[in-house]
Amino acid sequence: MLGIPNPPEGSGPQVFGGGAVDHEAQPGAGELLCRQASSVARALLRPRSYAGLAREAVLTSFHLSTYPLGLLPGVTAGRAANSADAEEVGAGAPAGAAADMPVMLVHGYVHNRSAFLVMSRALRRAGFRTVQGLNYNPLVHDLDQIAALLDAEIARLRRRTGAPRVHLVGHSMGGIIARHYVQLLGGEDTVATCVTIGAPHRGSYSSYLGPGPAAAQLRPGSGYLRHLEETARPSQVRWIALWSDLDLMVVPAANARLVHPALQAENVRIRNTGHLSLLLSREVLRRVVGLLGEDPGGEPAQGVASLPATARG
Repeated sequence: MLGIPNPPEGSGPQVFGGGAVDHEAQPGAGELLCRQASSVARALLRPRSYAGLAREAVLTSFHLSTYPLGLLPGVTAGRAANSADAEEVGAGAPAGAAADMPVMLVHGYVHNRSAFLVMSRALRRAGFRTVQGLNYNPLVHDLDQIAALLDAEIARLRRRTGAPRVHLVGHSMGGIIARHYVQLLGGEDTVATCVTIGAPHRGSYSSYLGPGPAAAQLRPGSGYLRHLEETARPSQVRWIALWSDLDLMVVPAANARLVHPALQAENVRIRNTGHLSLLLSREVLRRVVGLLGEDPGGEPAQGVASLPATARG
């Protein structure tokens, strides 16, 4: 399931912190593929592209080695912060509504909740008290069924914690499942922030190589994806889409941008970072912690600290 590096973004993006944020309309799939194909030669001339590909190969082995941990009960599952977590956050860290808001993590295709081992630790270190991961099987269930599983899991999480809203973070296929939940299953009333990481919002041609009903729904132009576009509407949910110009799983890579105008998403480009490397990227970890730790006005919220400098990514 290989792709090619993505071309530069369209004109007029706003830049912050090394990433690009934009709301412009996205061109058609044919134009994107032509642009992406023409960028291969430029990518081959960039030394950082080779470094990013090498890092992706190394970190893929890390994900393979930690995969069994995601099958164990309690790994990345929700729990209140214990004394060890408190020490990591720092003594005297104030309690606040942001720290109390649960975070639900949704993994991608052929992965499990072990994908978020590093991110969940970073979120707990920052002060989030409840971080939970969802497991699902895309080879058996389609995206509608998986979104229903997420719906039930979030309902249980809200009952257990008493929280009116949660944050959602989805990687790859998990970002599409999160979007399905928000748009079609009432999540606009229960989700504060939805962050997608390398999620094929306009589909991926690599999905033609993936078995199972869920992969088929991620083919560009599928009825499922058209329905998501047709049902997008404004809400109080804050949308952020992190995407990489070196994503080899989302083809074209720019399809990981969320450009429907009704959602008003912030699209942030992460440079020279592979699809799985996004989950361990220091920049991505900082951004996710920072974005979920902001209050609605965009300022740091009480009870949540920035990612410690010693965090690994």
